[in-house]
Amino acid sequence: MHVHVELPEELDVEEYRLRNARGEIPDHTPYGLHHIGDDGDVVTFRRPAHGAIAYASRKVRNRLDMYEAVTAVTGARQRRGADALLCIDERTGVPALFTSPRRPVVTGIGWLERPEMLPPTQRRATTAALRRAAGLFTQSPGLVPILKEHWDLDPDRVHGVTLGIDPDFYPEQPWEGRDSGGVTVTSVGDDRNRDHATLVGAVERVRAAGLPAWLELATTLPVALPPDAGVVHARRMNAAMRGLYQRSTVVAIALRPNPVGAGLTVALEGLASGRPVVATNNPGMETYVDHGRTGLLVPPDDPAAMADAIGELLSDPERAAAMGAAGRKEVEARFTSAHMAGELRAILRGVTG
Repeated sequence: MHVHVELPEELDVEEYRLRNARGEIPDHTPYGLHHIGDDGDVVTFRRPAHGAIAYASRKVRNRLDMYEAVTAVTGARQRRGADALLCIDERTGVPALFTSPRRPVVTGIGWLERPEMLPPTQRRATTAALRRAAGLFTQSPGLVPILKEHWDLDPDRVHGVTLGIDPDFYPEQPWEGRDSGGVTVTSVGDDRNRDHATLVGAVERVRAAGLPAWLELATTLPVALPPDAGVVHARRMNAAMRGLYQRSTVVAIALRPNPVGAGLTVALEGLASGRPVVATNNPGMETYVDHGRTGLLVPPDDPAAMADAIGELLSDPERAAAMGAAGRKEVEARFTSAHMAGELRAILRGVTG
């Protein structure tokens, strides 16, 4: 089987490999999709456009809510010989479904929710595209019933796929040598579903209760964090996140209610690093964070509940360490990029066989 991956326009697989070799980013290819070839299949990746095509593509993409229409057309030659196309989310998937009618397309769904949340024209186009898909997958269990029930799609074509990360890039961090008066709570995230205000409120409550909580938050979103309660890293941290995880006792993720799987990657990075995770209990989060064993789940919009969970772990470092160790084992057993690619391989073989 030859699988051609339609990468997002900003990703250059060759540059990605170089950055991975320098230790800057995880996995040998974006999302670790080269692992689809671990069983002998051929995997190729769309090369980025340059010059006038790249300029036109950016212009059109900005007008189409980030859907990548231009390179879906201009990149058609790169698909020659492929048995199937794989797109990681709908922004590449929907254009590919319209421009590649002769071979099966399997696309991820990352951001779509109910159809009525889209403008009418976009809703009709998206519905038409998704019905052409040979397979659809999502890494958020909360989206599976929405896709099946609200988009009127063939349920046999909708798949839940387990999200995976690179456990070598995020190694289990030692607990020894951490500064008990330094970083104790770590968080990261830039997407629209982050609720950093609730997280900051929770940390302030923990501090008011007398625990020496210090928040280290990596985000480019606006956030009001008192300087005596922590520090904001307003940039993408990449490999530097490993240092934050090493210094932490808890990885905390506050989210607005949503079914799209926001925060899952950070949760897995924290677990892989051997740290317990405190997270908002959105649909699907319980698949990745086992409440009471690898972390604690709390209701949304509830800084008091999040403060209680964080404080519970800060007050009992032995329990926190045991949860972190269990989380690392869980990632190695179920949540690696190789596991994820294996599930995708099975879907792709099913639509090409």
